[in-house]
Amino acid sequence: MKNMMLTILKEFLPHKGKLILAFVLGALMSLGKSSIPKLFEFLTEAWTSGDEQMTLLLPLALSSIWLCVSVLRFFHLYIMRMISEVITLNFRKKLMNKYLRLDLSYIQNFNRGSGGLMSRMLNDISIIQNDLMKMAHVIREPLLIILVFAYLLYVDWKLVAIILLSAPIISWVLKSLAKKLRHYGSHNQEKMEDLTKTLKEGLDGARIIQSFNLENEMNQKFDKQADDYLGLRRKIIKFEEASGPVSEAITTFALAAILVYIGQQILDKQLNIGQFLSFSVALTLLSESIRKLQQAYIKLQQVSVAIKRMNDVLVSEQMVPQIASPKKFPTDWQDITFKNVNFSYEDNQVLNNVNLSVKRGETVALVGSSGGGKSTLINLLPRFYDVQSGDIQIGGTPINHMDLFDLRSKIALVSQDIFLFSDTIKQNLLYGSKVESNIEQAAQLAHAHDFITKTPNGYDTQVGDIGNKLSGGQKQRLSIARAFVKNAPILILDEATSALDYESELEVQKGLQKLMEGRTTFIIAHRLSTIINADKIVVLNKGQVVEQGTHDELLALGNEYAKLYKMQN
Repeated sequence: MKNMMLTILKEFLPHKGKLILAFVLGALMSLGKSSIPKLFEFLTEAWTSGDEQMTLLLPLALSSIWLCVSVLRFFHLYIMRMISEVITLNFRKKLMNKYLRLDLSYIQNFNRGSGGLMSRMLNDISIIQNDLMKMAHVIREPLLIILVFAYLLYVDWKLVAIILLSAPIISWVLKSLAKKLRHYGSHNQEKMEDLTKTLKEGLDGARIIQSFNLENEMNQKFDKQADDYLGLRRKIIKFEEASGPVSEAITTFALAAILVYIGQQILDKQLNIGQFLSFSVALTLLSESIRKLQQAYIKLQQVSVAIKRMNDVLVSEQMVPQIASPKKFPTDWQDITFKNVNFSYEDNQVLNNVNLSVKRGETVALVGSSGGGKSTLINLLPRFYDVQSGDIQIGGTPINHMDLFDLRSKIALVSQDIFLFSDTIKQNLLYGSKVESNIEQAAQLAHAHDFITKTPNGYDTQVGDIGNKLSGGQKQRLSIARAFVKNAPILILDEATSALDYESELEVQKGLQKLMEGRTTFIIAHRLSTIINADKIVVLNKGQVVEQGTHDELLALGNEYAKLYKMQN
């Protein structure tokens, strides 16, 4: 709870001017409300004494004060709500900024996958957004409680003593409920993560789900998770709503004692009807303010859980680090070297003491059985992950000493997992570079221009979600065109044609051959026929380089590569 308050206060600081204004408005509201009990006492006295002027003026004064309080309340709540909206928007921006910079292994190993991370962005922050408004009560109500409490003391301190006897019991009840809410609130958010994860899988995997007739299984899985979520919500709602009746029940006993005492005081002529009425109004205002503070306290328990879960991501250090004074990518580099590179996924050693030297302009193919470390080795070059020991250098400069943005701007990636943004063809190509004049030329070199011009709106055609309005060959050619637009000196081709049919592969290969010209190219390929002409073929087995050389040299050795080639031919 303490960490939650510190986080919120930190976010409130930039809005301190508006917060002061909200506090002043809240204070004026409290002053206006706290004057109402005394006015009721005066009104009762005017009725009793037959003062016609005051019986007219005091109701006008009461309605005027209440009108002013309503206007103040509007501006007070408007300011607080807008501050709440800005703070939650900033939380979402911080999370998005963090997500985009996280080490890929964090996202891949996250317990509930990308759906869980989406849930923290959407559902957890929605809880913060909805319940943070209760901070308005925290700012406004304490002053009203103090003023009304002081008035009650002025009327009769013995009555206040009776009220105070119930305070420790109510406090204990609230603390017990708060503890339960924090416990169940955490599990509640986790269940919502499960729901979001299953929903995302259902949408992303719709084709596979339908092809394997898994609709019922997915429905049952989602239904069970939804029922589990509802079960937890039932408990949370029960504890949330229990706070009111329990507190009111305790208050009722205190009120009964108060009424007995007041009745005796009136009979003994120690208290008049006007004082009783004003005391009753003040007591109503006090109980209402306490109830609002109780609501705020209960709701802030769930905010505490949501902020903790958000901070778990924000404080994660699983990011690709950037040194304080990074170096620029060298312009006169002549080689890329991997020196004693080691890398593990948790306890699984994927790369073991890899050494490799690649000259500028060379085409290097990485081959070997699945799980041999090919993709991992390539993913280390643009620093999607960092080596755990060893070094990768470009032109003698370690890549972890370079500016990360500058390094990645010099590397183009064409993968078998083609990702297109839900935007136009033109905009997808522009993500490679902001130079619009290069787009059409890049599309022609990638053998994509012809099919683009046949689409309904040409380069302004929407590609759909992840490019689902295009065929596999068309998406891959756009991916190649995007790499042309980027015009980076280093190129990575990760199984770039493995998912294509023969005809599409021929078209894509033409684009790839053009793209590789004059670039240092790393190719990951299972079809060895596509890398026969590579300057160097590197064979990886269980994370180690077991042999390297040209196609002819490796065939002549008759070892690992020769066996793989023979199997495929």
